[in-house]
Amino acid sequence: MSDPDLTGKDLLDLHRLFSDPDLSGAPPSSLAFSPDHQQLTYLKCALDDYERMDLWCYDLGTGKDRLLVESASLGIVRTLSAEEKARRERKRITVSGIVEYFWHPDARHLLLPLAGILYFHDTHTGTTEQLTPDDDFVTDARFSPDGQYISYVKSKDLFVLGLNEKGGTDEIRLTHDGSDTVSNGLAEFIAQEEMHRFEGYWWSPDSRHLAFTRVDESSIQPSQRYEINAGSFEVFSQRYPYAGTANARVELGVASIGSGITWITLPSNSETYLARIDWYSDSERLAVQLESRDQKSLTLYACSRDNSRHAEVLTETSDTWINLVDSFRSIPGEGFLWGSERSGFGHLYLVSEDGKQVTPLTSGDWVVTRVLAVDEVNRLVYFEGRKDTPLENHLYATPIDGGQTTRLTTSGYSHQVELSRDCAYFIDKYSAALPDLTAPSVAVVKIPNSTAGNASSRPIFSNHLDTGHPIHPYLDSFGKVSLGTLAASDGAILHYRLIKPARLAEDAACPVIVTVYGGPGVQRVTNEWIPPWHHYMAARGYALFQLDNRGSANRGRAFEAPIHMTLGVSEVEDQLLGIEFLETLSFIDPTRIGVFGHSYGGYLTLMLMAKAADKFRAGISVAPVSDWLLYDTHYTERFLGMPDTNPQGYHQSSVFPYLHKITGELLLIHGMADDNVLFTHSTRLYQALQDANIPFEMMNYPGAKHGISGRKTNIHRFGIMDRFFDRHLKGTL
Repeated sequence: MSDPDLTGKDLLDLHRLFSDPDLSGAPPSSLAFSPDHQQLTYLKCALDDYERMDLWCYDLGTGKDRLLVESASLGIVRTLSAEEKARRERKRITVSGIVEYFWHPDARHLLLPLAGILYFHDTHTGTTEQLTPDDDFVTDARFSPDGQYISYVKSKDLFVLGLNEKGGTDEIRLTHDGSDTVSNGLAEFIAQEEMHRFEGYWWSPDSRHLAFTRVDESSIQPSQRYEINAGSFEVFSQRYPYAGTANARVELGVASIGSGITWITLPSNSETYLARIDWYSDSERLAVQLESRDQKSLTLYACSRDNSRHAEVLTETSDTWINLVDSFRSIPGEGFLWGSERSGFGHLYLVSEDGKQVTPLTSGDWVVTRVLAVDEVNRLVYFEGRKDTPLENHLYATPIDGGQTTRLTTSGYSHQVELSRDCAYFIDKYSAALPDLTAPSVAVVKIPNSTAGNASSRPIFSNHLDTGHPIHPYLDSFGKVSLGTLAASDGAILHYRLIKPARLAEDAACPVIVTVYGGPGVQRVTNEWIPPWHHYMAARGYALFQLDNRGSANRGRAFEAPIHMTLGVSEVEDQLLGIEFLETLSFIDPTRIGVFGHSYGGYLTLMLMAKAADKFRAGISVAPVSDWLLYDTHYTERFLGMPDTNPQGYHQSSVFPYLHKITGELLLIHGMADDNVLFTHSTRLYQALQDANIPFEMMNYPGAKHGISGRKTNIHRFGIMDRFFDRHLKGTL
């Protein structure tokens, strides 16, 4: 059997893969309409540094774009604060320069936070004013709804800055007790990392009050975490909430500008999570979602901002766990929009103010993925979901008063959408893997007055794969992509994606790399642009296979439930079903199967290498969880419960009971400053493998966090991976 002959083709190499111009065509990011809907702003990588972002603007009237603010022109180069580093790590922001921006309601000015300093940009004059001094470091800055204030957190306290026509005026400090263990206005670690609640404060609609969290971490026992950099070694006394241990104490306050703080009395304690906070439209009440520690119940409370009244509105329950969503929208005079999985799938409901009347707005064996807006004028709710197919994300509209749900985006693509404030237009960022490869593209679409008929579309960033596109020279080396399904043991349908190497001779059989994630809350097999690394590996003679096993996202409660109380069982079973399928394909060499995964995928890689040692010749595990007792409370307990009530589940879900079964070649990779899946997970693995006399390879990256990002680092990391797989799956150096 022989590998494919790719002689004469233009082949990608790692330097080109991670260099500029971006092989995806450098699609714009953070797209947003100006408040007057005349301009479309976005972030784009700088011409001289693809890891630094500048702010651009597209004029919807003239059809021309222009550079608004070049980040390098502001001359800011300094180390980020610990709070900002943590926030960016939680939000997976790996670039520098302008990484976020905010439109002022006047549609003329923009707020630009850059390296902890705030700038106020005037789009009419092109001038940029510095609002905060060089010796300050602020984080999570934004405008009040009326634009009269800018709010932010500094030194773990909450501040607002008044504005006039020329920019900033007086700074007002709202809290005063920020310390090593206390923070105000910042979401705690597990809220950001596991609940996907990145905010720690919320403006009232009338811009007079800020609800905020006060987080006291003193209840969490400090533990030593090491960050090993290239030229330094630091020891952090991190208060990491390991599974089964104490969480931070989180309180909710309301700061009224000029009149002090009111603390909201909630039935919460160390066994309760402050999951979501929203304001009702009257600015008098807060919608507070409290989640039980076992995450099997979620209760919505309506709390007056003066702490005088509290009402329990409704409670959601589950036999397994509650998936948190951001669907609450206050609808004056009618109640509120609510997201729930009570039917078995995530859907939307119109709920009366008292919670007694619950009317479904969507239904069926599919999921709503994100609520975008409620259009009270046209009586419509706009949301993203997967009604047509689990493989494509689309924009839909459904009537508040009941009726047919209508898709507003084009089938055959997966879409990410941003809606204008008046719900008249949406930004459509779309791509596809099949039937034709479509790189990430952007259009502005006008929504018709009703859900009947087609919306009109204007291309903004077409990104055609023609001769001028950076990936065009390599397209002939791309392999054939196919999507398909398999049936799990319980009848659940599993979707897979397979990339076959190009120009593979009829009698040839190639090695295959199974790329896995497999964890909850994530879906990998979709009809959208595939990261070029997969095509790069296919061009080098590998088949690439990926399957979304039970437990992964966007398929409903029953699909997720098999992982409850024991991890690494149904996931392995389903991935092995994929291996059985691969073994039936004539172009796959079943003796040369490798597996690769990062984070939960790194964990699953180890479980597959151990539990199915005869199937995998080689595996690469990056930043893996090795023992769930070393991971955090909210994520781990959601699926495994408390360690003292499910010791067997924790034991069976750990990789350590199975390591002695590994016979294939193993490469372990980890960042040495990882504050999410701590480096301890891998150092314990190293020792256990050494004690069992099991050979393995390892590569650690000084200063790298969980994502292990950066051009030079990625060129080295993926080069190590290339040589490892070539050695063990091809027999070449």
